[in-house]
Amino acid sequence: MGSIADSDAVHDISKILPQHQSALTILNGKLQKPGTDSCNWLDLACGKGQIISQLSENLSSENRSKLIYSGYDINIENTRTAGRMAKGLGFKSFSFKHGDLSQFTKLLDDNEKFDFITCTNTAHELQPGAFASIIIDALLRLTDTGELFIYDMESLIQPELGALPWRHDEISELLKELFDELSSNFHVHVPSWKHSTCKGWTIVIQREYLNDVANETIMNKRADINRRLELKIDEILEARLNECNTTLATFTEYGVVTANDEQTRIDALYEFWALHNTLRIRK
Repeated sequence: MGSIADSDAVHDISKILPQHQSALTILNGKLQKPGTDSCNWLDLACGKGQIISQLSENLSSENRSKLIYSGYDINIENTRTAGRMAKGLGFKSFSFKHGDLSQFTKLLDDNEKFDFITCTNTAHELQPGAFASIIIDALLRLTDTGELFIYDMESLIQPELGALPWRHDEISELLKELFDELSSNFHVHVPSWKHSTCKGWTIVIQREYLNDVANETIMNKRADINRRLELKIDEILEARLNECNTTLATFTEYGVVTANDEQTRIDALYEFWALHNTLRIRK
């Protein structure tokens, strides 16, 4: 996926992030369903294991014992840190794999499926086409009742050079293109969340709501889906670049007046570089 040097995995065992709380609430509901004795969880871009850092308090020992946890990250040192935590959580089993996120499905067994797939705080680090492809790959890896949970920041607390945060309405547009191409009437609402220091968005997709779309259909239409998504991505990026150019042109002509203006100018400069770099790679 290409890592961003400014980016770093969060590791603070003293707190749980709101997005992780949301994901674990969904997971807990799946684990407490009567008759459930195991749950396969794939944690993409697991980092240093922030999402499992307080699992001894978040989930009961009974529910943790049902978990088959699979962490996936590009950084081996990150997974070593996560692995040390996983050892003491009483999972049914756990394992870690390493590699580029866009290639994760190639490192899994052909028929390996998951009841729960998470990917948090990562989309802004990926090339847009790679992110869209990861969503498709994740859908293909869900069980019939599996769920996909994705969260990312719409704005970053600290700008990262090269990072391109998606907006929730843009993600909605991409998902609409995806499901329209599959001739599905399933609609995903992508909410926006205001936190104290940033904004974020969430995707939750339940595979059972797409039961009218077989995996074979997704695979057969993959080339058409990719073309459609690439066109929409180009449209979004060009619109963002025009918006960014207008903002910077305004500051060039009128200057910065307030501290808020200065922050807006800095954010626009970071975004301009990210957009310029992304469009250069896509050509």
